[in-house]
Amino acid sequence: MSIYPGVQAGTVEVGAATVRFYDAGVTPDDSTPVVLVHGTGGRAETHFFTLYPMLASRHRVIAIDLSDANSDTDEETAPLSTTGLARQIVELLDRVVAGQKVALVGYSLGAAIAIEVAASRSETIDSLVLLNGWARTDNELRLRLALWERLRDAGDLHSLAEFMTLNVYSRSFLNARSWNDIVQMVASYAVGPGSDRQMALNKTLDVSGRLSHVKSRTLVVGSRFDHLISFSHSLELAGGIQGSVLAELQCGHGSVTERPAEVFRLIDQFVRRIESRSENSSVYEDASLSQLNTFKG
Repeated sequence: MSIYPGVQAGTVEVGAATVRFYDAGVTPDDSTPVVLVHGTGGRAETHFFTLYPMLASRHRVIAIDLSDANSDTDEETAPLSTTGLARQIVELLDRVVAGQKVALVGYSLGAAIAIEVAASRSETIDSLVLLNGWARTDNELRLRLALWERLRDAGDLHSLAEFMTLNVYSRSFLNARSWNDIVQMVASYAVGPGSDRQMALNKTLDVSGRLSHVKSRTLVVGSRFDHLISFSHSLELAGGIQGSVLAELQCGHGSVTERPAEVFRLIDQFVRRIESRSENSSVYEDASLSQLNTFKG
């Protein structure tokens, strides 16, 4: 893996699942290791190729490639669950950073899995960062996911690529590129590994009941122009986790691609307990439900 010089790759067996991970090595200055969990159809190298090297310059970073094999049942055809995917992370932490607290960062679907881990293993999670995540799939999101599934089943990969490009990136990001660039982006789109089973999980995902069990310091990062997972989902996450901090980015769902430096700064300063302020993002301290109601306007 070329995501960062000297990265050590390894695997952990969890039930029927083989979980691959990439470890940047020794923690600099005894800082908290940062563990990255990708989103639907992603891998460490596809979702964190910009963020990983930035974080690794200051932290030990461990990125996980989730397996879409079941890790909580022997039935190969059984659907994926957030608890089963969370078990992959827990087992990896127990074997790779045993006895250490970590900063757990989950992006998109990875945010829901990170919530499951933090809710059940609060003694292990020093801090939690939820990027462009959601707690419960509502009707609006389910319609988007159903359209993805219909295009996928029909084999119309070109329309599927256009659909994902429209939903993942913001208007400003797309308009900053030439039309030829957009055509190339659409042409290079590929359905990521595990997408079908993970999308099936997304359609019924609900970790809303776990939010009140999260006791770790939590930063929720949402994007104002996220067409796939709207910013209101980030408001709901922050409102449901006691004492959480909410940050708003001016970009689309692909925050790790559109605003990697800003995402890095937010994570780095939150993990190191440095107050964060920037003209490119808004940070709301102690994002209680009463405060969030005023943010909704």
